[in-house]
Amino acid sequence: MPSSAPPLILGSMRFGDWGARLSPAEVARLLAAALDLGIDTLDLADIYGVHTTNALVGAALRHDPSLRPRLHLLAKVGIVMPGSPDNTRHVQHYDLSPTHLGATLGSTLRDLGVARVDTLMLHRYDPRLDADAIAGWVAMQRERGAVRGFGVSNFPAAALPLFRGTLALSAHQIELSAAASQALDEGTHAASRAAGAEVQAWSPLGGGALLADDERGRSLDGIAHDFGLDRAALLLRWVASLPATRVVLGTTRPERLAEAVRAVEHPLPADAWYAVWQAARGRPVP
Repeated sequence: MPSSAPPLILGSMRFGDWGARLSPAEVARLLAAALDLGIDTLDLADIYGVHTTNALVGAALRHDPSLRPRLHLLAKVGIVMPGSPDNTRHVQHYDLSPTHLGATLGSTLRDLGVARVDTLMLHRYDPRLDADAIAGWVAMQRERGAVRGFGVSNFPAAALPLFRGTLALSAHQIELSAAASQALDEGTHAASRAAGAEVQAWSPLGGGALLADDERGRSLDGIAHDFGLDRAALLLRWVASLPATRVVLGTTRPERLAEAVRAVEHPLPADAWYAVWQAARGRPVP
């Protein structure tokens, strides 16, 4: 990521059947607007939209072929949904075996209509994973040009060293917001940085928990006013103020992308950052 780029990633989860139901042309316009704002990373997962969103993005890339060379594609794989044909027990589970990863990477590339993803990410931690087998498989995908970087998503801090000496982690996606800051308390954010991985924070607004008109939410308004922000922008700035951290945005509206870029232009000073955390937690900082 260039140093001048905003610390933001555009998430695709709500592009299709799980959200806005955009057309390929609308997705193309959204991607172009993001790129014009300096947001060049697109977060994807094979399960989004019940396995339909990657194909939607692929149609958008065909609609405007100028987009692909400018985009960094993050592709998450490894979740098996209950309705999957090979899921005989119809229970959601995780499969990080090279066989499953190979199949889902292949379908991801086909759906997107691309020869390569820039970062392949394991979507959820599977206690049964074989780190050496995964490392060997990733090496083969790199040799054939299908994958560049490697990352993980939603892994516990204690699991990150499993890849030490076999695979370099370029990124770790975790849930992180002022409303859901367990990753800070439990050390996952610090462990990711120690492993050399960029932290990518999903759900930075905490599902709207701090946007409600209640005492906890209203306590943030004075802080936001001091910086000329609304409450949502303050919460984005709070996450983006953490070192080695980018924020995954769930919006499908170009105007909201522009507002997010303005929100993260500057970090919060220490006293304001901790004031937000204290207000969100509802108790003094120890």
